[in-house]
Amino acid sequence: MERNKYWFWLGSIPGVGSRTVMKLLACFEDIEQVYHASEEELKKCGFLKSSQLDSIIYSRNSDRLERAYDHMLHENIDCIDMESNRYPLELKTLYDPPPVLFVKGCLPRKDEWMIAVVGARSCSSYGRQLCHMLSRGIACSGVSIISGMARGIDSAAHRGALEASGRTYAVLGCGVDICYPAENIDLYTEITEQGGIISEFPPGTPPEPCNFPRRNRIIAALSKGILVVEARRKSGSLITVEHGLDLGKEIFAVPGRVNDALSEGCNRLIKAGARLVMEPADVLEEFGILAREYKKNNITLDNSEKVVYASMCLVPRSADELSIMTGMRVQEVIQTLITMELKGIIHRVGKNQYVLSI
Repeated sequence: MERNKYWFWLGSIPGVGSRTVMKLLACFEDIEQVYHASEEELKKCGFLKSSQLDSIIYSRNSDRLERAYDHMLHENIDCIDMESNRYPLELKTLYDPPPVLFVKGCLPRKDEWMIAVVGARSCSSYGRQLCHMLSRGIACSGVSIISGMARGIDSAAHRGALEASGRTYAVLGCGVDICYPAENIDLYTEITEQGGIISEFPPGTPPEPCNFPRRNRIIAALSKGILVVEARRKSGSLITVEHGLDLGKEIFAVPGRVNDALSEGCNRLIKAGARLVMEPADVLEEFGILAREYKKNNITLDNSEKVVYASMCLVPRSADELSIMTGMRVQEVIQTLITMELKGIIHRVGKNQYVLSI
């Protein structure tokens, strides 16, 4: 059996995680010896649970292994093991590096700079828009975006990078052949074409809740820094930050209102020393990278549109508020907002609530 199939087997044994795999490799001289070890030899290791021992023995069925391996190749999934020169060096610094990575698309280049952008799944419209803008600006300057393709902030980060024709990578808490959440199928497809989908979990692994905290260490390790856009006080995004701090990564956070639960995690990070971020340059300049402006197609505004546009931001505002700020009549503001929405300059986020489209 080819050596890469041994690695595929070792990375696909149900119930045997990366820490156990590393112990097995330390216990035996070579991966092939792990595969061929007898039940008694495996028991002598002293750390295997009975369920893990049974799983290792059962997984050695060569016909089943060949079918699973062929299925992986048929799905255009790459299996990259720790012995490969394509395996990211950053992951080898982890105390429990994934023995193999399953990839659709490609892995980051060895010299590729990446910023992790993470945050709340149930984010606000403001957070989604701001994340999109920040990620787009970072990607426009040649830095790739890595995140987890979850709903909310993660998805906005990937989309921002894609809009700037930048590279972006998604680390999943399931097999790379599973699009989770399912509504992100278009995003999933674009990422495989303009970056890569990465997982330590073998194809077919469902998105179990226990998988997501584990994938966060990969996001942290592959990044140069971690940007948190919106996060509650107890948030999965903060697990990524903890991994990042352990690895010596730079931590960035977007501030929010003090009474907003979605901003509490970010505000606490800033209070603890994270760098405050209001624009892409706040992240890029920390690494000595020049921020480049993202230019949209020029859109002509008439005088009333210019006045309303100057009074708008990413915080939703109503026609009544804009009327007070601009001195224009409410009906005139409403008509102007309708025209601006048709031009794609703004969009509605609630009843009579508008924000800039960025």
